[in-house]
Amino acid sequence: MNHHHPRRIFSLLRRRGYATKYTGRVVKTTENGRFSAIEVAVTAPSVVSDVRGYPLPRRDLICRATNILQLKSSPDPFLDLSEFLQTLTLALTPSEASEIIKSLKSPTLALEFFHFCSSEIPNFRHDAYTYNRILLILSNSSLPDRIDKIKEIINSMEKSGTRGNISTVNILIGAFDGVDGLEKCLEMVKKWDLNLTCYTYKCLLQAYLRANDLNRGLQVYKEMRRKGYSLDSLGYNMLLHALAKDEKVDQAYKVVEDMKRNHCQPDEYTYTILIRMVGRLGKPSEALTFFQEMLEKGYKPTSMAYNTMIEALVRSRMVDKSMILFSKMVENSCRPNEFTYSLILNVLASEGQLGRMDEVVEISNKYMNKSIYAFLVRMISKLGHANEAHRLFCNMWRFHDRGDRDAYLSMLESLCGAGKVTEAIDLLSKTHEKGIITDTFMYNTVFSALGKSKQISHILDLYEKMKQDGPTPDIFTYNILISCFGRSGRVDEAVKIFEELENSDCKPDIVSYNSLVNCLGKNGDLDEAHMRFKEMQEKGLNPDVVTYSTLIECFGKTDKVEMAYSLFNEMLAEGCSPNIVTYNILLDCLEKCGRTAEAVDLYSKLKEEGLTPDSITYTILERLQSGSHRTRRIRRQSPITGWVVSPLR
Repeated sequence: MNHHHPRRIFSLLRRRGYATKYTGRVVKTTENGRFSAIEVAVTAPSVVSDVRGYPLPRRDLICRATNILQLKSSPDPFLDLSEFLQTLTLALTPSEASEIIKSLKSPTLALEFFHFCSSEIPNFRHDAYTYNRILLILSNSSLPDRIDKIKEIINSMEKSGTRGNISTVNILIGAFDGVDGLEKCLEMVKKWDLNLTCYTYKCLLQAYLRANDLNRGLQVYKEMRRKGYSLDSLGYNMLLHALAKDEKVDQAYKVVEDMKRNHCQPDEYTYTILIRMVGRLGKPSEALTFFQEMLEKGYKPTSMAYNTMIEALVRSRMVDKSMILFSKMVENSCRPNEFTYSLILNVLASEGQLGRMDEVVEISNKYMNKSIYAFLVRMISKLGHANEAHRLFCNMWRFHDRGDRDAYLSMLESLCGAGKVTEAIDLLSKTHEKGIITDTFMYNTVFSALGKSKQISHILDLYEKMKQDGPTPDIFTYNILISCFGRSGRVDEAVKIFEELENSDCKPDIVSYNSLVNCLGKNGDLDEAHMRFKEMQEKGLNPDVVTYSTLIECFGKTDKVEMAYSLFNEMLAEGCSPNIVTYNILLDCLEKCGRTAEAVDLYSKLKEEGLTPDSITYTILERLQSGSHRTRRIRRQSPITGWVVSPLR
């Protein structure tokens, strides 16, 4: 009980602008009337409405309900919410439920609350607005099953007899992917007797274009025009892009005219679409006209616009104009990107003018950095111009204090691929000058190139340098070296490397054994090769098709056909499927020994396994049919270095 002057109390009550109302009654007054005791009570709030008579949502209720649902410490937030709602004098309204759904951060929680309202709150009925709210939240969510959940909501809406509005349709058009979903939306328009608005037409058109259904999109566009509706810039550009992609040039031009007629001026994206369209049709003059028109309208071309125009010129092999536009691009402070450089590089390479790369570098000098140099080196290398790539790389090497590892690797791979191993070794030795740490992958790249060119002395020198200065060889290093020495007939070196591998932190794998077995077997030491084959099995390594094929070939070449056939049967028993190379090797062995019937049976088995005979298979079959197995063959005396080839007769 508070003692205050009554006029002050009622003045305070009149000034309160809050939804909570208070009532008071005088219970005691002093004899002189100056003080009174007033009993204050809270009056239950009545529904507050807006000027149109619609009830306004109770913000305190919305905040409280949202907080209850999002309280992580609660074991059952919906039970807590149910208890809270029971304390309310006025039941939760659909508009308040819609606001709560909107306030919840989790789409899954919002959907759960949506179902809670209709199932747990007495006499609660969702209206179109609450349905729209949950549909919008689901359509914007990243839930993997969001479309299925949207369909469930629509089914619930139909079962409850709730009539949607045009906003419902707009939301669903944006949510559904594919034509079937859009047809369902149009069915709802008819069912609910709705009229499509301009915005609905725009949504529908864009949805058809996203679904790659240009014909239906054009039908929507024609209906829009008939009703006097027009698109915005985004809508027009999407339609133009689809028409340009489908090479419907005349229709695209008509859309541009409509665009201008409806006071929607083409923007830089519109012009870019038109330039790309005519450029791909081989009309560079028209593309230049559009580009010039874009400039005259005061638009500043983006890098995409410049690239599109350069691409149109490149398609027509207009080198000089491409270079001029490239220069203008840089002059207007528009940074070229990797796609820009790739366009210029391709046209210069195709026209035999890669010597102008210095001009390209000079023009874009203010944007040149290590990553751009690296990209150019990679691109020129891929185009097969190792010398030009090397020259550009040396230019970068000269003008930058620190090197770029990507550019370095690209250059190293390019030199190795072009067989310029001396330059590659030289480059490998200079990495430290630019702060690049050599790694095992770099050494392995050079080892592979040296092996292909059989420069064994360089391999030995580089391997010694690697062991002395680092990095530490890995399993790939050892396998490459074993293979290199094996292909060159250097059996002792191959065996030595294998032993070093066994004593290192790495352990031999299936590739290591395959390389060693291939080296031993094809250089005359078949017994040792067979022993290594058994050794790998004892160590738990399962021979693969390469292992078996190698040994079968080695036995076959030394006229040990029974051993070859025995290995083939072992291969099948172990569940290792032979390939066409394996069959060709064994067919050649059988044909060589005159075992024609067995060769024919083996060919039948090959066909049964679903393998496709190749040219070597057919060459062997021709010899079988002609009986030429008795004819003496001339074979190379040098070690066999690869798979079976068509034998000379």
